[in-house]
Amino acid sequence: MAARFNLVDFGAGTWRAGFLLFARDITYRPGNAGDFTIPAFLRGLRSEDTFAAAMQQDSVLEMDAAVFASTIGQATPRRYDRAVVGGQSFSVEEWRGAPNDAQPVFFKLLVRGGQQ
Repeated sequence: MAARFNLVDFGAGTWRAGFLLFARDITYRPGNAGDFTIPAFLRGLRSEDTFAAAMQQDSVLEMDAAVFASTIGQATPRRYDRAVVGGQSFSVEEWRGAPNDAQPVFFKLLVRGGQQ
């Protein structure tokens, strides 16, 4: 049987490199574990974002799943973790992987807040 080709796995390196063209360093605070600096970018919520509890003032924070796990030391984001982006503080409400399986390339976090 021939090896199976998976576009996500094949393109992950290229997509991660493209992601870094848009990302800036942010501060991520998991629970009470201290501050970590990781590349991410904050954007507005779009109609194709599927988060059950999304509200109009929410935003989406996108980050590389592998960088997150190796830097933060936890496999996935957690609700109520904090992210500081451009001097504004956000709380993680929900998250999902992209692709949303056991090996995501990126994490998309629904974040709420914006005040310090």
